[in-house]
Order: sequence, then C-alpha cells, then structure tokens
Amino acid sequence: MSLAELRDLFIIIFAVLGIGVTIFFAIITFLIFRRIRATLDSGKAIAGNIRSITTAVSQDLVKPLASIAGVVQGIAKVLDFISDRRKEGRKGGRGE
Repeated sequence: MSLAELRDLFIIIFAVLGIGVTIFFAIITFLIFRRIRATLDSGKAIAGNIRSITTAVSQDLVKPLASIAGVVQGIAKVLDFISDRRKEGRKGGRGE
C-alpha cells in the first residue's frame, strides 16, 4: 500500500466518521430540544399559575388591607389633630 493510497483511506475514514458524528450530534440536539421544550412549556404553565395567584392575592387581600390602612391612618391623623388642639387649649387657658 503506497502513501497515496493510505492517505486516501484516511480521508475516507475521517469523512465517514465526520458524517457519523454530525448525524449523532444532530440526533442528540433534537432529543435535547424536545426535552427542553417540554420543560419550558411546563415552566410557562407554572409562571401562568403564579401570575394568577399573585393577581388574586393582590385583589383579594392587599387592596382591601391598603384601603383599611388608609382609613386607620386617617383616623390616627384626626385623633392626633384633636389631641394637639386640646393641648394648645390647655396651654392657653393656664397662661391667661
């Protein structure tokens, strides 16, 4: 076997191996893509569920609590204003 024939043989072997490896990686990539796609679809569904839960909690719990907190804060301001007016009235009454 001459050097040229040996070279041609190695070229053919490496070409066949290259084609085989390319096909192997294409199959592996396709299989991984299918698994990842299923996982991503599952993740999208979970994200949708979380979004609906947070929306429900926001509407049913946070907004009413915020309005109640606003009312309580308003009542506290009124009581603070009344107590300040009483203190000013006492100071003015004693000094005269």
